[in-house]
Amino acid sequence: MFRRAFLTSVVASILAACGKSEQASEEKMPSKPAASNGGRIDAKLAKLGIELPEARTPIAAYTPYRKVGNMVYIAGQGPSNQGVVGKDYTTEQAYQLAREAGILVLSQLKVALDGDLDRVVQCVQLQGLVRATSDYTEQHLVINGTSELFRDIFGDSGLAARAAVGTNSLPVGFVCEVIATFEIA
Repeated sequence: MFRRAFLTSVVASILAACGKSEQASEEKMPSKPAASNGGRIDAKLAKLGIELPEARTPIAAYTPYRKVGNMVYIAGQGPSNQGVVGKDYTTEQAYQLAREAGILVLSQLKVALDGDLDRVVQCVQLQGLVRATSDYTEQHLVINGTSELFRDIFGDSGLAARAAVGTNSLPVGFVCEVIATFEIA
């Protein structure tokens, strides 16, 4: 029942975004984050030793981000690894993969913000899906990989309202997938 409510809220957010919005399009959206503006968030990323990779192109029929007013909705991002937590990966290993997914979210966000991550006011909501065995119960610890990354980069404004849910399957075998919503200036 929780999973249905969670997915219903995701669909509602997406449908709400389909009204007045700026949609990413192939013409507008570069696959690589715009050149660094040298702002405080770029400095923080450098201090943490994080280099954002090129933003990935969608693997299906969706846009990687959508801007609606002062909000940016980032579509689900997953690490390159495939497998199941509790079988192929430990909680600690999956934490690192969720951190990787968070870095991929930031790559999309940077493209959406024309390279200026200093425009981020706060991370409003974070939704994490963890592909796990049926008896696995530490999804919240896995998704901390993203939550703590955003906190380390944006401070307290990086901590979001959050859900961490277990599932038996994710697209292309992702170990986890992260969906994020940011308020921007």
